[in-house]
Amino acid sequence: MTPMNIALIMHELLVEGGGERQCVSLARALMQQGHEVSVYTSEYDRANCFPEICKDLKITAVGRGRWPGLRKPLFLRGYLDMLHLSGAIAARHEIWNPHHWPAQWGAVWLKRKLGGTAVWMCNDVPNFHKKARQRKTIGLFRAAVHWLYYVYDRAQNRKMDLTLFLSNWAESEFKNIYAGNTRVVRSGADPSRFAPGGDRLRIRERFGYGPGDFVLLWLGIFMPHRRLQDAIEAVGLLNDKGANVRLLLAGSDRSYPEYCTSLKKLANELGVQSRVTFAGKVADEEIRDFYCACDAFLFPNEQQTWGLAVLEAMSCGSPVLVSQGAAVHEVLTDNENAILFPARSPKALAEKIELLATEPQLRQRIAHAGMMLARTTYNWERFAKQISQICDEASGAGAIHSPVSGSAGPEPAQYQ
Repeated sequence: MTPMNIALIMHELLVEGGGERQCVSLARALMQQGHEVSVYTSEYDRANCFPEICKDLKITAVGRGRWPGLRKPLFLRGYLDMLHLSGAIAARHEIWNPHHWPAQWGAVWLKRKLGGTAVWMCNDVPNFHKKARQRKTIGLFRAAVHWLYYVYDRAQNRKMDLTLFLSNWAESEFKNIYAGNTRVVRSGADPSRFAPGGDRLRIRERFGYGPGDFVLLWLGIFMPHRRLQDAIEAVGLLNDKGANVRLLLAGSDRSYPEYCTSLKKLANELGVQSRVTFAGKVADEEIRDFYCACDAFLFPNEQQTWGLAVLEAMSCGSPVLVSQGAAVHEVLTDNENAILFPARSPKALAEKIELLATEPQLRQRIAHAGMMLARTTYNWERFAKQISQICDEASGAGAIHSPVSGSAGPEPAQYQ
């Protein structure tokens, strides 16, 4: 395949979230495969957004749009930032590959200004249409405003050449309310970074876990749709039965501190505060050690369009318990390479945890099968090859369309 000039766009690169990891990991994998890659963003926190992955990338931070101190409404903030980004970029690229919302707007405007093909990696389906139908909950005026947001968003999305999704569920949600060409492509873990052999003992000693403790790990950014209350309630049920189960919740509460506070309150109310540990944000270089330190990785998330952390844990050799509300379950098989359970069911989850904790041979078999699946099928190299092939097909073998017009705009900040 002929090398392409590809621009990845992400509204913000500020935290070590799944969407951010996917964007920069894809950029690095594409670069390693010989493509010319640039990453554009409105704001970049070099120290707190995967510095190891980003160290060899060309990342351009263009700055905020007008009224940079304005954070809400998100629609206006996104619009202003993408308007500024599209004006600031003067370099032409064959492929504009926006990630998440609202980066696709910037890609549409850049395509019109400079030419090229726009292929959107839609990590999460925008919720404007859903909000617009919640008149009784949010009021007629706010519902009407969200309907206008949806109409505008739909008009911009129709200008994309292709929209990609990580799961069949996300694609179907999108196609219910939006038009356009779509495809499903699965991302994965980096098998060179996430592998068995992490420092299990050091992490377990840090939190006071003994050899007889069955440690469940959840790792990510605290958000309500993670359904961590289900995990705490399940631990409460097992505690009542005398099971020696520990729950390690590792991640940043920066986005939803009140949610993290409610979880701590729940643990106290159930009397399991000594069995639930809030580890705080985990440094990227220690994530592998955390995966290797647990006896099972837990993913109770609901309405999750994928589940990158699941594949990272599997790649490290950890058995995983995954909610059927998380779309990553589409590529997993219950009792073969994962343990699946229904979303919002602490009782069912407790039963599955007990099964894994009391059946070491089952645990070992699932861990091995899961590890082989993640390391051979769902990795960044394979994902990057699929993305580059899709982009090549979408662009008509790399032909750049004629630009319309546009000024270069201010000189952005670059990091390399």
